[in-house]
Amino acid sequence: MVVFENVGFRYPGARTAALEGVSVSVRPAELVALLGPNGSGKSTLVRLSNALLSPTSGRVTVDGMDTADEDAVWDIRERVGFIQQNPENQIVGTIAEEDVAFGPENLGVAPAEIRVRVDEALEAVGLAGFQRREPHMLSEGQKQRLAIAGALAMRPAYLVADEPTAMLDPVGRADVLRALRGLRHQGVGVLHVTHHLEDVLDADRVLVLASGAVAFDGTPGELVGDPERALGLGIELPAEVLLADALRRGGVRVPAGHPSAEEIAEALCLS
Repeated sequence: MVVFENVGFRYPGARTAALEGVSVSVRPAELVALLGPNGSGKSTLVRLSNALLSPTSGRVTVDGMDTADEDAVWDIRERVGFIQQNPENQIVGTIAEEDVAFGPENLGVAPAEIRVRVDEALEAVGLAGFQRREPHMLSEGQKQRLAIAGALAMRPAYLVADEPTAMLDPVGRADVLRALRGLRHQGVGVLHVTHHLEDVLDADRVLVLASGAVAFDGTPGELVGDPERALGLGIELPAEVLLADALRRGGVRVPAGHPSAEEIAEALCLS
């Protein structure tokens, strides 16, 4: 489990802390969404999760290993994979299988085991059969899934994805979201940073940061069920949620939570 215990962080020379008093956790096989406006501390929190940063106060542990322990840093980074917003920053191979194999090769994994890991990782993100494909021939969504495969080949227990769909079109975005959701079934804990609540409505938990502190920690349904609170936290709600809330205020009996367009239409017909 990745555990933040009363964590604070202040960048050198900064007048205010980027994070203060943050206590959250990510468990294996759990999909946790991390939302919040720009400057709320999201990027700082994810960099603390795999020892790219060390907390100014408090403690971050990964399966019991303290991220401030320099002797544990590489073990921690093996257990916590990291996916950036731009996949181009992570792709290093001339063909897909070389790129996915890069991490395990640097760990000294045996060639036969690398072959197994590469094939399994590509299959897990829907790129089976793409082993010999050149990365520049892939779509942006496929490149991001290739970056995820590269992280999975390291056999991480947790995967941190920092706005992985920000640069993608709707098709690529849907493909990457599907790949991230599938990781839960493989026992991988996922921390998904995003600005889009609609992308993570099936997450196990949602965390919202505001001014470096946890402003909400609950289920997506709880956040969607209180539109006024969500909007107050700077969260952009899906159009269906806003429409359903307006209809309820007008006396229409719309199902709670995140109703589909069909459910909203049916409620209007019955009203």
